[in-house]
Amino acid sequence: MSQPAPLTNLRFLLTLLVGVVLLLAMGAAFNFIVDPYASFRWNDIKGFNDQKTLRRDGGRVNKALILGHTKFDVLLYGSSRGEMGLDPQSPALSGALAFNASLSATNIVELSHAIDYAARHQSPKLVVIGLDLLLFGSQVWTSGDFDRSGFAGASAWPVYVRRLLSLQSFDDSGWVLFSSVKGLRQSFAKDGTYDIGARKKGFDHRAEMDSVLHLQLSLPGSERTYGGFRYAPERMEDLRRILSAFDNGKTRVVLFVTPIHAKVLEAKAGAGLLPAWEQWKRDLAATVAESHAELWDFSGFNAITTEDIPRDPATRMHWYWDGSHFTKAAGNLILERIISGKDDPSFGIRLTSDNVETVINRIRSERTAYAAAHPDEVAEVRALAEASGISRR
Repeated sequence: MSQPAPLTNLRFLLTLLVGVVLLLAMGAAFNFIVDPYASFRWNDIKGFNDQKTLRRDGGRVNKALILGHTKFDVLLYGSSRGEMGLDPQSPALSGALAFNASLSATNIVELSHAIDYAARHQSPKLVVIGLDLLLFGSQVWTSGDFDRSGFAGASAWPVYVRRLLSLQSFDDSGWVLFSSVKGLRQSFAKDGTYDIGARKKGFDHRAEMDSVLHLQLSLPGSERTYGGFRYAPERMEDLRRILSAFDNGKTRVVLFVTPIHAKVLEAKAGAGLLPAWEQWKRDLAATVAESHAELWDFSGFNAITTEDIPRDPATRMHWYWDGSHFTKAAGNLILERIISGKDDPSFGIRLTSDNVETVINRIRSERTAYAAAHPDEVAEVRALAEASGISRR
């Protein structure tokens, strides 16, 4: 009886290579089918791979890939406030295919690059951009994986290879399968929104609000906080680039001033930023007037922004997570107001160069009324600002 031929070194290596290639091919096929980050397509199967995750630490890369291959009717922009509060599934959008392209921890320079990228790949009917003063500081930076994303001009091909072959993708594919079968919401879903409620069962709003206040008033050396912020009017040039990106005669562009809670607005005042905030609004109105875009103001002291902050951790706020970040319920009011003009006219006013001074004076009066009605809340903010050494009322 003849014996099998001995396994030579070359044959062993070839067998090993074929095995490795087959294993990689199977892993790549698995990642492609599950597509955990919506990197290759938009459609998915409910109960199989519908609970995709963009991974917030990789959000910029993933958002650029999605914007590069899927066409949307509506694009929603902003900082983390927009990422948490603007809902692509909002009833105000009437079923239009929408994507939340907001970037957390961003600034107007970084946003201008991201929006310019989108304008080269998208032809939306509506673009909504939430703005706040901290976007317009003298210091600029890029956050997270921006430099590796299409927003910075990076090639998508290395990303596609990693999406198919990396162990992280394989692990996330398994998590997406598990979450889809169990119906578990992802905190950072494929539509670009960050849902903090998906990862926190309980939410102590007063504690979260206090955390925001301490952050903004206790770090005077950082330009990312109220204590160290310096407004840079020259950033309006970056806003002009944003406005020109979608100035195509087909896209309605709407900008809005985000509605931070009244207590957080008091912190802005405690840091001495109200004069800069008011001048910023004047500059916004003048800059937007040069374009075909619209500007709305949802800030100030109104029925939404003065929502009571519960002292009972078990009580949930309706309009806010932490005073800086508004909920999707508030975001829906914003979208309804700017899209149809309906809802409460005291929350959201079209801001122009003609009425900006009137709006500024009205908010000053409302602030006085808020302080009289909520002396304890105002006193807490003032004490914190004084303790930090930056109190400049």
